[in-house]
Amino acid sequence: MKKLILSGIIALGSFLTAQAQNVNFGVKGGLNLAKMTQYDNNKVRASFNAGVYANFAITKEWAFQPELLYSGQGTKLESGNILGVPLKDVTIATDYLNIPLMVQYSIAPSFFVEAGPQVGFLLAAKTKVGDNTNKDYKDIMTTADFGLGLGFGYKLDNGLGFSGRYNFGLSNIYNDDVNIDSKNSVAQIGLFYSF
Repeated sequence: MKKLILSGIIALGSFLTAQAQNVNFGVKGGLNLAKMTQYDNNKVRASFNAGVYANFAITKEWAFQPELLYSGQGTKLESGNILGVPLKDVTIATDYLNIPLMVQYSIAPSFFVEAGPQVGFLLAAKTKVGDNTNKDYKDIMTTADFGLGLGFGYKLDNGLGFSGRYNFGLSNIYNDDVNIDSKNSVAQIGLFYSF
């Protein structure tokens, strides 16, 4: 199923890129407010995202924007049970290299809405309990994460813009042998600049 989704994403990207009339490149970054869905009493983990994008104008209203982003994700727990061990004051910090493929529609000349699939590749995962040092958590997590993003943005005439996006995971981020079902949930607000 994952191969089929990934093939569809690549095909869509290739088609839209071939139809593009104009290309702008840019940089973006901002604040991440992330959670992992399996915990009942979790809080958001604040981190950041940063990366680059290419924006392909297809028509006056429609555009296709693939991105390459570092994204700090994870969750925080005041108390919880991780793999059968009760713990307090836990931070699960995950780092992803995300590739969103966003289709944008301009409602007004400067304002757009967007939606599209995303694949993320796990770079690192660590847990911190209280003041203890970080422990590696990556071996019990999947290497790829599939999700969907919905967002909006406002672009000024000088190329600077403001955006907001919500990414919700569609696939379990833990290995099958761990027997935990959890998905990423990330709200993003930030700035972008088109060259």
